[in-house]
Amino acid sequence: MSRSDLAQRREGSRKEREACLLFSLLQAKVGRSLTSRLGDRSLVEAASLSERELAAAAGLTEKAARNVSIVREVFDGDRMVEDLAARGISVVTLADADYPEPLAAISDPPPALFVRGELPAGPSVAVVGARKVSVGAADVARSLGRRLAERGVAVVSGLALGSDAAAHRGALEGGGETVGVLGCGIDVVYPKTNRKLYAEVERRGAVVSEYYLGEPPLAWRFPARNRVIAGLAEVTVVVEAAERSGSLITARHAMDEGREVWAVPGPLGMEECRGSNKLLADGANVLWDVEEFVAAFGAANGTPAEPPESTLNQEVPAELPESEARALRAVGFSPSGVDQIGARSGLGMRELLPALSLLELKGYVARDATGAFARKARSR
Repeated sequence: MSRSDLAQRREGSRKEREACLLFSLLQAKVGRSLTSRLGDRSLVEAASLSERELAAAAGLTEKAARNVSIVREVFDGDRMVEDLAARGISVVTLADADYPEPLAAISDPPPALFVRGELPAGPSVAVVGARKVSVGAADVARSLGRRLAERGVAVVSGLALGSDAAAHRGALEGGGETVGVLGCGIDVVYPKTNRKLYAEVERRGAVVSEYYLGEPPLAWRFPARNRVIAGLAEVTVVVEAAERSGSLITARHAMDEGREVWAVPGPLGMEECRGSNKLLADGANVLWDVEEFVAAFGAANGTPAEPPESTLNQEVPAELPESEARALRAVGFSPSGVDQIGARSGLGMRELLPALSLLELKGYVARDATGAFARKARSR
């Protein structure tokens, strides 16, 4: 390739990146439908349209067209990236090689993603559900997050209260990576009560948004955010959803993109589960058991069949007697049989069974209907 050809390619890439950055700002003011209405036009071509031409092409109202004009007047891509870097925020655009491939493949990918932390490179699963989640569904989300993280699978969710927070915390407990997708500016913590969780997710994975600094959590941004959650993941799991739950939007986006959707079945007649149960009626896979799902996902994506040994040797209170400590180290966050726990711990049954009974009484483990034990997620 000649120097002139290389220079042209670089200039083309620069223009593409500039256009992506510009449209990321425009969509924050106008709505994500902006780029979806441009048809076959590239963002570079659309960026060169006059205000009137762009408004006509995208079907904008007068107010939206004025917003476009204001943004274009003040736009400076280089300065924008510099300002973000000074705040510890990176930006990846559709023109960049490191833009997440699963997200780039959806029908309406964000022109740019603003990132705090580091996006995981491996397989990922979206775990979503209700904000006002039942105790049982929260436990499923947390257990699922942890079990996936133990196997090197990143957990994607929306950093909301309820199911989202439980899934993120499970992934953090599992020592893995997790991604929180915001429906507001990358620097805006919403809800504010999740400030600590936001910081932990950033430290152990990434917080991402298609919205620039300071954009408030407006209602229309959350359905738009949900397509990003679904787009970043190979599979979406809904742990609990009422009929009008936003998590159903995430599931529909995943289905529309031809990706797998799983749902946890809920009790007959329970309002909080009508949406997730309807997903099952519409063809979603049934998530009967966390371990079964993790094994199925692992088989399809080449993740380890068992968690690393290190994940079985953490968070053991110093005050526990030796036999209970050894037993607890050998119990995972999904059910394990007594024989399996015995093999991991090296304890004989005369020591192991009383130790497990005491751990159950103290609230460290729970026993299911089959007699298998699993560690309980304890609040920090």
